[in-house]
Amino acid sequence: MCLHSLRWLALLAAANLFAANPAAGQQSGAAGGRVSDAEIETMAGGAAGFGKKIEEALRREPVAPNGARASHVNARYGPHPRNTFDLWIADAERPSPLAVFIHGGGFRRGDKALLYDSTLLAGLLENGISVAGINYRFSSQTEEGTLGSLKDAARFVQFIRLHADSYKIDPRRIACYGGSAGAAASLWLNFRDDMADPGSADPVARQSTRLTCAGAMAAPSTLDYLKWPDIFGISLARLGEMARGSGFEWDEVEVQSERGARLRAETDLLALMSPGDPPFFVHNNEEGGPPRHFGHMAHHPYHARVLKQRAAEVGLEAVIHAPRIGLHDPAGGDLVAFLVRHLKPSKRN
Repeated sequence: MCLHSLRWLALLAAANLFAANPAAGQQSGAAGGRVSDAEIETMAGGAAGFGKKIEEALRREPVAPNGARASHVNARYGPHPRNTFDLWIADAERPSPLAVFIHGGGFRRGDKALLYDSTLLAGLLENGISVAGINYRFSSQTEEGTLGSLKDAARFVQFIRLHADSYKIDPRRIACYGGSAGAAASLWLNFRDDMADPGSADPVARQSTRLTCAGAMAAPSTLDYLKWPDIFGISLARLGEMARGSGFEWDEVEVQSERGARLRAETDLLALMSPGDPPFFVHNNEEGGPPRHFGHMAHHPYHARVLKQRAAEVGLEAVIHAPRIGLHDPAGGDLVAFLVRHLKPSKRN
């Protein structure tokens, strides 16, 4: 892969990181209680002092706020040192649904340990849903950049499906959720066609990557950044200026090359969304208005509005909250309630 392509992949990797303070919002009601602003900021990887928060998280024990300890810690799902996961198995007689936490950090940093003191973790377990937190290769650790990170998340879903009996998981009911980079990965899996390869010699690769639903905090609407000027009413030149202002090399020739077009197509969440995809949940409490810098643009609530519009076009269920631009879903509820509703439908269903 050429140097310019790697630079473009690096830009794809980092756009979700550089918000000075993506204030992901308050949620209330429903199962599991309120999820704090600080927790969602941490999920998104944009909270002030995020590096320190990672260090603090890594010193914690893998124990949920309700005292539930992970039954599996640093288990492996792939060959790379970061292909590891923690798993909390719900206290249930039958195999339980699974919610997979994908950490934020711009595909450049972060860790599954950010889940350890999560009220979302406790709320899901209390509702009979098992929870996994995964690490994945950073974009700098894969030849495909961000796409390699995304494929690791897909690989975990396939791995856990293959070994569902061993982990007492219902392979038919798996969701992903996260903030920023983790939100993008969750939506990517939710909208992408099944990556199962029935003819593969690898039994993991033969498993489905499809989800039951997905949850996203401070999510970008697409990783095809050539679509961002239309979303924000700015020129491509202005987008390039803002990218360079955040320390990235912006090569418009490479971005619009055949190779760049392939990379953008594979990570264009809006184009990947199609009729029949699973439902999804989005929460964004960042300020609206003209984007102040590249990171603000990456976490901007206009992304929530665009995702809502696209879901309406293709006929998907989408619960969208972006209160600072006036988007409130009439169904209400928080992410825990959404996941419970879809992962644990009523017995008559």
